[in-house]
Parts: sequence; structure tokens; C-alpha cells
Amino acid sequence: MADVADAQFVTVAKNIRTAGAKSWCNDNHDNRPVSPASRKRSFLSILTSSVIGGFEGGLGRLSDRNFAFLVALVFGAVFTAAGLFASPGRDSPIRAAALDITHVTLTPQDANGMQVLLVNAIIENHGPGQRSMPRVRADLLSGGQVVASTFIDTPIGSIGAGESRGLAARLRHPGGKLPELRLSFADEDARSI
Repeated sequence: MADVADAQFVTVAKNIRTAGAKSWCNDNHDNRPVSPASRKRSFLSILTSSVIGGFEGGLGRLSDRNFAFLVALVFGAVFTAAGLFASPGRDSPIRAAALDITHVTLTPQDANGMQVLLVNAIIENHGPGQRSMPRVRADLLSGGQVVASTFIDTPIGSIGAGESRGLAARLRHPGGKLPELRLSFADEDARSI
């Protein structure tokens, strides 16, 4: 077996710049040490740092339970304030539409060799009183564009509060694949809703 030799360490002297080396290597930096006392601080920055330091120290002295309570209290205050700012004012209440069109279906049918579309829907009165029934506008859309539009007269003249009435009509198929249906109340009648 061979003997194990210890490593030998050699100390290397630190390379210190001489004044001559500094003249040919100008790095445009001021190498003078900056003392913290030479920096001037304004009264406002001193006051701000002392207030923040005192507040941070006070938070550090709180127990875990009190700190959790403080965080929950701040969250509650922030969300309450956000809710108050986001809610509408009392001067402009949101009014739901009194008349609504629901349960809309569109079914293709064959009537004596001609392609037709059967439209079924329900008109509901959510308002407090009797409402006159406006005409319903039916728009057939294909690829986002209106390909056919017609008005559908309702079978009754008015609808009572909380009541609903069915609506059925046959429309001519515009051709091609099954179009989308959009029902709305007619513009001239919608002002009275």
C-alpha cells in the first residue's frame, strides 16, 4: 500500500492596484467610501419611516390570534367598501323586464312538400299588473347574419301579472342547414313594456 500524502496549501498574495495601474484603467467611478451621515434626509422621510417602524413593531408584538383577527377585520372592511362602491345607487334601481320570452324551440317540418320551421315559445309577465301583448319579431340567423325576419302576432291582446302564454308560428325555411332563431319584442311595441 502506498502512503497518503497531505495536500500542500500555498498562500497567494492579494493583487493590489498601484497608482500607476489606475491611470491607464479609468472606470469613471468614484471610489471614495460614502458615509451614511453625509446623506441628507428630509423631515417627511424621517417621520414616515418612524411611523412605519412603529406600526410594524406594533404588529410584531401582536399574538397570532390577534393578528389573524386584525387581518380578517381588514379583509371584511375592504370587501364591504368594494361592495358599497360597486352597488348601484338608490336613485337608479335596476328594473327587471316585465315581459320575457322563454322556452324557445325551433323544429324543422315538412308541410305538403315544403320545408317549414315550427317556432314555439312562452311569454311570461313578471310585472305587477296587466300588460298589453306586443308583436314578437323572429329573426333567422345563419353564420351570424340575418337571413330572414318576420313579425309574429300573439293570440291574445293582454297578459295578467304572473301569467304566461304560449306562442306558436310556422316560418318558411330559408334553405341550407337549420338556422338559429332569435326572438324579441317588436321595437314600436317595446316602448310600452
